[in-house]
Amino acid sequence: MHKPTVRRSGLTMPVVTPRFIDKAWQRGCDFIVLDLEDSVPQHLKAHARSLIKEAIPNVSKGGAEAFTRINHDTVEADLEGAVWPGLKRIKYPKTEHASEVRLIDDIISRLERERGITPGAIEIDCGIETAVGTANVFEIAAASPRVKEFGASAGGYDYSRDLGVEMFMDFDQFVYGKGEAELAARTLGLGVRASPFVANKTGSVSDPNRALHQAQATFRCGIRLGGGGLNPAVVEGHTTGLTPTAEDVRAAHWVIEHYRQLAATSDTWREVDGRVIDRYEASRARGTLEWSALCAARDKQKAAAVAAAKAAQK
Repeated sequence: MHKPTVRRSGLTMPVVTPRFIDKAWQRGCDFIVLDLEDSVPQHLKAHARSLIKEAIPNVSKGGAEAFTRINHDTVEADLEGAVWPGLKRIKYPKTEHASEVRLIDDIISRLERERGITPGAIEIDCGIETAVGTANVFEIAAASPRVKEFGASAGGYDYSRDLGVEMFMDFDQFVYGKGEAELAARTLGLGVRASPFVANKTGSVSDPNRALHQAQATFRCGIRLGGGGLNPAVVEGHTTGLTPTAEDVRAAHWVIEHYRQLAATSDTWREVDGRVIDRYEASRARGTLEWSALCAARDKQKAAAVAAAKAAQK
């Protein structure tokens, strides 16, 4: 069963752009994705691989986890450049078959042994961005114990192009793929990475209000994992929207207190102020409090890391 990890907000950035990498630790993210794929021009791919080892401690010194997104067609070369101590996850785009995941697992396992990394420390994030991948979601999600979280793309150019649909619409053209991936994740006890549809007809990747609205809607659906973004303007909205508010915490304590009173009776449920109180609602309330505590601990950890990094610069 998935053990919750606080990954509400993140940024994907080209590892070949120093001004992004050097400031990444100041962005307040839960994770940073060092990109070798779409944001890196073809003629810089080999150079980009050589930058990952140094970039990992650079972007993570503010407390963020370091991920790397590799290319679909240069798996072995990219993994040789990306798998170093401190890396937490490999993101593999356009995953279509379980055999691809098993191959990546084998290569990572070898590199972990050779480079003194704890065996199994590095996760695999399978990107579902094609019709073939969607048809094979369960086998893909079950292909390796390194797959801890799972979900299909909520859009994106690759998925849109493969399906032959417009990307920015006022309806959810990706609902089937997202649903299949979510069911696979829940069946296998993995962390669910999904989100309800919120229209984005402009294609903006830097709207903080939309980022907050999307994250809040995701949280209300019971999903706690964020997919990250491309612009620093969305980080705060994603973090805030996927963190319980003070009112959420008060409401959870209220439910638990009324359930405590209910448990002293022979009743299995009761209605209080128009709200049903039973063991299911109590369990959900406890989940909210546990998640709130995890978020608070994560934010404290990041704040301490940022303070230490600033002190080291003086």
